Amino acid sequence: MMAVLSAAEATPRLQQEYRDGRLIPFLGAGFSKPLKLPDWSELMGWIAQRLDFEPELFYLHGRYEQLAEYFQLAGHDHFQQLVHEMTRRFDSEEAVNARRVSGMHQALASLDWRTLYTTNYDSHVEGALQDAGRKVAVLSSFEDFQTRREPGTTDVIKFHGTLAKPDTIVLTESSYYHRIALESPVDQRLRADLLSHSFLFVGYSFNDLNIRYIWYRMHQLRLQGQAGARRPSTRRCFIATFGPGPIQPDLLEQWNIDLIQLDPADKEASVADLLQRIR
Repeated sequence: MMAVLSAAEATPRLQQEYRDGRLIPFLGAGFSKPLKLPDWSELMGWIAQRLDFEPELFYLHGRYEQLAEYFQLAGHDHFQQLVHEMTRRFDSEEAVNARRVSGMHQALASLDWRTLYTTNYDSHVEGALQDAGRKVAVLSSFEDFQTRREPGTTDVIKFHGTLAKPDTIVLTESSYYHRIALESPVDQRLRADLLSHSFLFVGYSFNDLNIRYIWYRMHQLRLQGQAGARRPSTRRCFIATFGPGPIQPDLLEQWNIDLIQLDPADKEASVADLLQRIR
């Protein structure tokens, strides 16, 4: 049944999933908006200047991941330069200070999560948890999953890699194509979590083809996992949005995703309020 829920309507369902230890946040770039990190447009402008392109013209020649791949092909150390620039901007002192007063990050860190997923490269999700005194394990590579973790540690799974390990970053077109096979260690963990958890997506746009593919594949993996089961799973996922419109609810219903309509007047406060309601 198609559902667009208010925050109040979604609260009891999210609370029950959280109490059962079955709710997992899946955070996108929008979650870092209060920190004023550079967006794709700014990063592509930085690349354009180094390739002697006018930024306005450079944007016309491909999607962001294609332009990032072109930059990588232009020189053996170009990708390392880009990662260094992203790290400098994303993990700046200003961004860290903004995180420490961000209502969204404080609300997230106030909850006792066992697992979080994020497609963000920066370190602010795990940083917010550490600011709150929580033990964190950042997982992005095979070696990370092999490392012993203390009881009570929150697993922060970096679905598109982390700047701390440049070889894990999913940024160029080729890396995205490799990634969507969903066969890496983080994908194997996702397969396991899908069997018994609901996900709360925050910070994603309906126009993001990468996350839409993830939603599609998650649904397919769940169907495969319950093949032959006497009682197929009715577990659903949720996405926080500021305006679903008339079309998206029907499209996401086929993937068992309910939309939670938040107040667009103050997006940061709306997300913080939703997370605080879970408690």
